[in-house]
Amino acid sequence: MGLFDFIYSIAVIHMLVLDEDRDGFYKFISNHLSENGIALICTMGDGQNEMKSDISRAFEIQERDHESGKMMVAATSCRMVSFATFEAELTRNHLEIVEKGITSALPDFNSLMYVVVKNMI
Repeated sequence: MGLFDFIYSIAVIHMLVLDEDRDGFYKFISNHLSENGIALICTMGDGQNEMKSDISRAFEIQERDHESGKMMVAATSCRMVSFATFEAELTRNHLEIVEKGITSALPDFNSLMYVVVKNMI
């Protein structure tokens, strides 16, 4: 198994709704970080509000607004968590927060939470 000094995950974790899927993702990061490695994880959210979509409806065709007009696209799953939940998920998966904050990636993400983490092990 390869170990890395830096791993980044941009707009991935919010696509995972179930706790077991999210934990598996964090464990993957933890298992692939070198001894002094760090990971940057960015996810949709404002640090306070929480929501999750109904995963049974993922991939249903929905109408969405686009700059070119209305279009039909497949739905996706989404889970936004607060910083309290985010931190609890990371801690239970042996990742220690080195830095955290809120940023944006306009025009797609008005509010984006980020953490820089390292292994606690």
